[in-house]
Amino acid sequence: DIHASGGHLLSLINDLLDLSKVEAGKLELNFTSVNLGEVTDHAIRMLQEQATAARVVLRKTLAPDLPNVVADLRSMRQIMLNLLSNALKFTDPGGQVIVSAQMTQGGELKLRVKDTGIGMTAEQLRDALEPFRRVVTDGRDTPGTGLGLPLTKALAEANRARFEMTSEARKGTLAEITFPTTRVLAE
Repeated sequence: DIHASGGHLLSLINDLLDLSKVEAGKLELNFTSVNLGEVTDHAIRMLQEQATAARVVLRKTLAPDLPNVVADLRSMRQIMLNLLSNALKFTDPGGQVIVSAQMTQGGELKLRVKDTGIGMTAEQLRDALEPFRRVVTDGRDTPGTGLGLPLTKALAEANRARFEMTSEARKGTLAEITFPTTRVLAE
């Protein structure tokens, strides 16, 4: 318990420091060729036990020939872990969380995390994207600091990608990260 609590505290401190660095323009990123399928597999492996315990189906539908993107591997892993962890927290047993990606007609790459969870109203979604603002939904007392989504958005934007979220109460949430053509590597 002490080790787990220490790990959790370290994670919170790192999130806070990362968010502060991004806001100050001081976050150092190492841009390389990143395989989003591998990033997704890594996050799913880390969260599969949590998904199984919550009785939520966690799956991915990514084309095997999806091109790599120019991004920072560490921050892409953090983004995926944050999005999947949030989706699992707010999805009831029997629901599902799906990671997908596709190329747009314009040559951009869209990475999506869609859940069948409890969703949020427009006001709750605005609050969720503000640092330190926790959204209370359906009387759920879910753990968190209110840093996950703001940090995820900031990290996506630091990787030169667009971050968008849409949600509807009792219908789920969709997070999309769009890499522009300048960040998608040719096959």
